Parts: sequence; C-alpha cells; structure tokens
Amino acid sequence: MARILIVEDDADLLLVLREYLGGEHEVMTTRRGEDAVAEAREFEPDLVILDLQLPSMDGIETGRWLKRELAPRTVPVLALTAMREAGDPEMILGSGCCDAYMPKPATLAEIGRRVDELLEGEGR
Repeated sequence: MARILIVEDDADLLLVLREYLGGEHEVMTTRRGEDAVAEAREFEPDLVILDLQLPSMDGIETGRWLKRELAPRTVPVLALTAMREAGDPEMILGSGCCDAYMPKPATLAEIGRRVDELLEGEGR
C-alpha cells in the first residue's frame, strides 16, 4: 500500500480522489501548498498529486519545495492541472516542480493508471 499526498484546492475533486485512491492506498490530503510541505514531512508520501493553480503558494512553487524537502528520497510528483495551453506541459515539466503532467479533466481510470505507472517507476 503506497502513501499518496494529494494537494488540490477543489474540495469536490479532493474528496473524489481521496475516495477513489483510498481503496488501494493510504491517502493524505490538503488544499494549500503551504500545508503540503508540512504534511509531506510528517506523512512521508511515496507519490504526490499536485494541482498547480493553488491559492497563495502556487503549485509550481509547492512542487519545488516538496522536491527539496523530501530529498534525498525520490518522490514522484504528478501535476494534475487545468493548465493545458500550448507549451504548458513543457513549461511545467521544465520547471522542476514535477515528474509527470496530466491535464484536467481526466477520468479516474486515467489518473489511477498514471499513479500506478509512477509508483512502479515508469512514465518519468
């Protein structure tokens, strides 16, 4: 059972993801980037699902903080974001905040497959 930290400010989506992934994994959630760093230190996740459009501390900054705070462990970060304009995936992946990109909307099955790939070390 993997430990997954979900950082998402949309309460409904956060609940759906927690319910969907919680059947197979231990899930911790937060709605703010600032809280994600503290939660990650305590929870020690195996994977982070990160919305990039967060209030206050945005997802790119949050992802960079998480990467630094969780080092030397290599914890994959999946950006699950509504940012889907031309060039956004390259900019996001090039920022160093995450290891994988998935645009919203995505089905739960698609998210589940991507989570499994990242936990198995594939798709980076």
